[in-house]
Amino acid sequence: QTAGIQPLPAPEDRSAVQRIMTEGAGVLRSADSLRRAAEKLAELQTAAEGPGKQPVPGTETWETANLLLVARVLVEAARRREETRGCHWREDRPDRDDEQWRRHVVVRLGEGRTLAVHTTDGPGFAPVTTPTGAVKK
Repeated sequence: QTAGIQPLPAPEDRSAVQRIMTEGAGVLRSADSLRRAAEKLAELQTAAEGPGKQPVPGTETWETANLLLVARVLVEAARRREETRGCHWREDRPDRDDEQWRRHVVVRLGEGRTLAVHTTDGPGFAPVTTPTGAVKK
């Protein structure tokens, strides 16, 4: 691995990401299925960082890397939201809960591709600070 460059998953990992998401984080989901999906996605990410994994950067490799990242974000946001909302059905939480969940789940990408997840205090968004310190409204 080159210093400062994130490891990339192999293009053939794309079908594994798709299978994991279909099985664990589809429209019908549960805390258990989401936990298993998160574990399997983490295993794929860890495998990409392992020795001997040096896929050639190209369109398919970057698409797979982006797909894996978006899958991780979706699963972590879904794990945080413990209710059914819209067409996203939680088998273990079949009811909508506006009192607790009429808010947004926000996911930020941190160092080492870690995910920081939090919820807003309500349905609105506060101004966002950009990496340069500018405030966007």
